[in-house]
Amino acid sequence: MMKALDSVSVHLVVLDDDGRCAHVSPRAEALISGGSLLTLRRSRLQCSKSARAVADCPRTGGPIDVDHDLEPCIGCVTRGHPLGSRSQSCSIALSCAEGLSMHLRLTPVVRGDQDSLERAAAVLLIEPVAASRSAELLPEVAIMLTGAEREVATELLSGRRPTEIAQRRQVSVGTIRSQIKRIYAKLEVSGLVEFIAKARR
Repeated sequence: MMKALDSVSVHLVVLDDDGRCAHVSPRAEALISGGSLLTLRRSRLQCSKSARAVADCPRTGGPIDVDHDLEPCIGCVTRGHPLGSRSQSCSIALSCAEGLSMHLRLTPVVRGDQDSLERAAAVLLIEPVAASRSAELLPEVAIMLTGAEREVATELLSGRRPTEIAQRRQVSVGTIRSQIKRIYAKLEVSGLVEFIAKARR
């Protein structure tokens, strides 16, 4: 199965129950070796020190800040539920000041699929995004939002986390999270990754 996955042109990482990388596809290995956003240390994936990470957390129902150690998110999916009942997936958006960004999609492996994936607990798909400094909303998206929501949406496109947006706007993080949820609802998206794909000019 691993050889078959390697033959497909995707950036894929297979994680074991402990959250360690059990297998890294050649394309993912080449991407990680650059070290601009994502690094591999002692068989564990980490966000590089110059990058920012925001996760669409299925447990909190909204975006949360993630530090450079991605283990909390990885552990939530690989160890957060009894084997065979894992149903939560997680998306993480990484970005840096240079305009580089990538999306990580972390999906649990159910019991029936584990034999073919060598006892894998989860698979991580890395989606590189072309460098862009544009943080402009599409006109058809901007018109759907209130003035305050447009400003928050633009901050999200710029790679800022909810806590940073709250500090810049001098409001509570709870207020920002509520605005983000309203933005997602208006655009009919489930999280940050879909929002960026739909809203950016």
